[in-house]
Amino acid sequence: MLYIDRIMLMHSSVGKEFFATIRRNVKISYFTASIIPLTILVYFSIKYILPYVTKGSLTDLPLDIGIILVLSVFVSVLGFFLLTKATNSAISSLQNLHKRLTSLFQITKQIRETPYLDVLLESIVKNAMRLISAEAGSLLLYDDTGHLKFKVAAGPASEKIKDRVVITGVGFSGWCAANKQTVRINDASKDERYNHELDSRSGFNTKSIMCVPLILNNKVIGVLEILNKRGGIFTEEDENLLSSLADQAAISITQSRLLENQQSDMIHIAEILVAAQDSIDPTKKGHVRRVAKYAYLISKELNLPEENLKTLHYACLFHDIGFLKTGSTRDTYQLHPKSGYEIIKSVSLWRGSADIILQHHERYDGNGYPYGKLGDAILLEARILFLAEVFDVLTNKYSYREQLDFTAAVNEIEANSGLQFDPAVIKAFKASIKDTDIIGD
Repeated sequence: MLYIDRIMLMHSSVGKEFFATIRRNVKISYFTASIIPLTILVYFSIKYILPYVTKGSLTDLPLDIGIILVLSVFVSVLGFFLLTKATNSAISSLQNLHKRLTSLFQITKQIRETPYLDVLLESIVKNAMRLISAEAGSLLLYDDTGHLKFKVAAGPASEKIKDRVVITGVGFSGWCAANKQTVRINDASKDERYNHELDSRSGFNTKSIMCVPLILNNKVIGVLEILNKRGGIFTEEDENLLSSLADQAAISITQSRLLENQQSDMIHIAEILVAAQDSIDPTKKGHVRRVAKYAYLISKELNLPEENLKTLHYACLFHDIGFLKTGSTRDTYQLHPKSGYEIIKSVSLWRGSADIILQHHERYDGNGYPYGKLGDAILLEARILFLAEVFDVLTNKYSYREQLDFTAAVNEIEANSGLQFDPAVIKAFKASIKDTDIIGD
């Protein structure tokens, strides 16, 4: 809502004034081009030409009257010229505004779709510079000490100010954050907030500057600033555009931080669950990680999309989690895919992995469990996981069966092509797992 409100404010403050100016210029031009010349022509026609028309002696029309008529026509032409010029100027301004608004919408869409914080921050600064046509820019965020810290700096001498800290209330950016107000200064050196020390240390000459606070839920999380407008000065329209971008940036930064925190938490939870699976049977310690490694190599060979690789990775880590519920006895062994499915499907981040876990003991010939699915009816990721798990079981010295070396394990898998395993997955497996040293890593 904040972003939409800012866009509406920009349209109301800039748009109304802008279009009012256009209408005023067009009206003036039309008046100049039409009303005045027409009045002059009518006046002189009635006063001077009509008497000669009624007498039928237009050839006796005095020279000065003819000159006046020519001037009247000239004024008319001049009026139309002014009208054309004003109209073209208005159209050019409209095109420029439309171009900048289009750029703004494209930028906000781009930053909304950028999940990684470091990439997001750099994108915000560079796009702000491009949108406003500025020589340099930077983005500051509050750190744990309560001070503003330069997270991204772009432009001349930018490397010299990265990671520097700004005290709230000090300098343009500090004042902007403390007062929750935009700063727009076109002669920075004459303003009392000008930080001479920062320019002196960086070697950058700040001529003009515009800072906007990054605010979410009435809380300032940072400041976006751009410096030195190319070919002119920072305008009110620039300020509104940058403020609109800052509103969306604040939302995207907060969402990205939350996502990173969630991902960090989920990584820790995943580690706990993997450790729990290892604890069920000490002889299987490291099994799920090895399976994940083999499955990743096969999947890359099959050119699976990145999102599928991620989903399969978690399926590999949790494919035996059902044993936490069923135990790992011979009688309960075939229950663990369903139990694992029930556990994982309730976690939104890993829900896509649940069906892979459910199907990871299905055989290509239809003789697997729990549902006896056949061929391509089995998820490709489940077919990959099944082969990767069997390969680890065959080559692991702590397996329930006799350990095989690399070549013997590959031969046994090939012998079950079209039976236990998908032939296409076997082909990818052989192409991707060529090094015998990979076993047991």
